[in-house]
Amino acid sequence: MFKSTESYFQGRTALLATKHGKEQVIAPALARLGVTVVVASDFDSDRFGTFSREIPRCGTQEEAALAKAEAVLAQTDADLVIASEGSFGPHPHFPMLPSDRELILLVDRRHDLVLRGEVLSLDTNFSHATVSNLEEALAFGARVGFPSHGLIAMAQADPLPNTPIFKGIQSEEQLQRAIATLQTNSATFHLETDMRAHMNPTRMQVIAQAAADLVQGMAQGCPQCGWPGFVAREHLPGLPCELCGAPTSAIKASRYRCQRCLYELTLPVPETTASASQCYFCNP
Repeated sequence: MFKSTESYFQGRTALLATKHGKEQVIAPALARLGVTVVVASDFDSDRFGTFSREIPRCGTQEEAALAKAEAVLAQTDADLVIASEGSFGPHPHFPMLPSDRELILLVDRRHDLVLRGEVLSLDTNFSHATVSNLEEALAFGARVGFPSHGLIAMAQADPLPNTPIFKGIQSEEQLQRAIATLQTNSATFHLETDMRAHMNPTRMQVIAQAAADLVQGMAQGCPQCGWPGFVAREHLPGLPCELCGAPTSAIKASRYRCQRCLYELTLPVPETTASASQCYFCNP
């Protein structure tokens, strides 16, 4: 059904805008399409914003990712660049639960093309706490996967200028030293999960899922014109209930649309009925 996009990407090299090891999961995904991923040299992603908030993010999640890609394009002669940005906070449908939204952009200057891979996941250890001693700090660490997952320690949640921020804490000894410094000025201090990719294996796996989503879009050419990125742009609810047959909130079809020629195709989902738990009548 989808046209081949091999001629667009096979044998090309993409520069990756990262300094936190994201190539570990992005490079293998792109290799499936014959793209070699190379980390952009001397790239400082922190200037586009830090999770520890001492440098605010420049714009929205998508704007920050695009700014990273454009910075690499401006500094090099590359014509294929990849950049990503993560965002953490309450899940839009389950606000009591934290979520990780990962966005990866591929900017193709040769074809004037921008493609995206995106995942919204509940699989995250994103958390924070105010603690007053090592015992409380270790208890927080145990809840969030420390020491395989790094921690950040600072005097308070909103960092003040010229105050220490201890990042990448991955041992009890490092944690003790950070606490000793912070407790010279305050009885309590702020701990949070280090969400940088190289410090957070759980996040790295969600980035891998976003990379797989990007590759799927890259590989799907428009049936009409062959342009890459022929992916679902809209999901249509209304799959009939398995008991009463009434339309439910479950997705019944997805609408695909080409970025270039605007050709549209609506494809039904494989399922023919939805669980009664999603029915407004059977489960009001």
